[in-house]
Amino acid sequence: MIKKENKPDRREYTLMVVPHQGQAVRKIRIPILAVKGAICLICLLAIVIAGSFINFRHSATIASAEKAELENLRKSNGDQVTEIEKLAKETAKLQSDMERLNSLDAEIRRIVNNEDTTNTSRAGLVRPSATYSGQGGPRVQSDIDNIKVVVNDLQAAVTIREQSLVELKQELLAKQARLAATPSIWPTSGDVTSRFGWRSSPWGGGGDYHPGIDIANSVGTPIVATADGEVVQSEWYGGYGNMVQINHGNGIATIYGHNSQLLVHTGQVVKKGQVIAYLGNTGASTGPHCHYEIRVNGTAVNPASFLN
Repeated sequence: MIKKENKPDRREYTLMVVPHQGQAVRKIRIPILAVKGAICLICLLAIVIAGSFINFRHSATIASAEKAELENLRKSNGDQVTEIEKLAKETAKLQSDMERLNSLDAEIRRIVNNEDTTNTSRAGLVRPSATYSGQGGPRVQSDIDNIKVVVNDLQAAVTIREQSLVELKQELLAKQARLAATPSIWPTSGDVTSRFGWRSSPWGGGGDYHPGIDIANSVGTPIVATADGEVVQSEWYGGYGNMVQINHGNGIATIYGHNSQLLVHTGQVVKKGQVIAYLGNTGASTGPHCHYEIRVNGTAVNPASFLN
């Protein structure tokens, strides 16, 4: 078998230049290989130019987007810095307010407990972690980490403050309840005609022991409970006549005798200052008056020690 040899393409393009006025015709011979090479070069150059243009447009688009994003980030960062500065100032104010509440808490406890020491508050003062710059109070640096520390301190302080105020409220309510249940006001208006203790008997025949005080006034004068409590007796009771007895708790009871009319019944809960009867002259009495008696654990004590 005879192998056919590939011969180079020797074809040519001829360009003829025909001048005017009878000058000689010029011929330019261009090999076809040169034409093909030029076409390939032009195509390659066109591809490179197109790719470069596309890449430039893409890069320009990305750069524009990144520039817009950078501007947004700068604006957002500026807004955040402003907010952080504002938050820092508010946090410093909260610190000041918290310390003022601590001082108020301690002062209220001193008043409640009638003490001169500031150690009555179990909450104590929660010292902030922010740095101080001398006069003018705490200085809060404008960075998020420092603000987080301060906020954590304030959250802890709020928890302690809430617990302290709850305890203080309980103490106030307990003290208020004790005061309300402690006889401290006069049962009625009038003149004291007989005091507590040994006295000359109004019936003659020497002296006797008077377990209360007698307050004289007109029949029908209102008589009030001298403390909160529960009525344990409201009836006729021998020499006391129409009598009311109130249990105030803690072993304290009060007795109101010689009433003309009873306005409460056994088992009724009454408040300090509530009208429970009207003054009268019932029972072993020499004239209209209220026999007022205070007993502690069953023993009569001098009402003067309870009266304002």
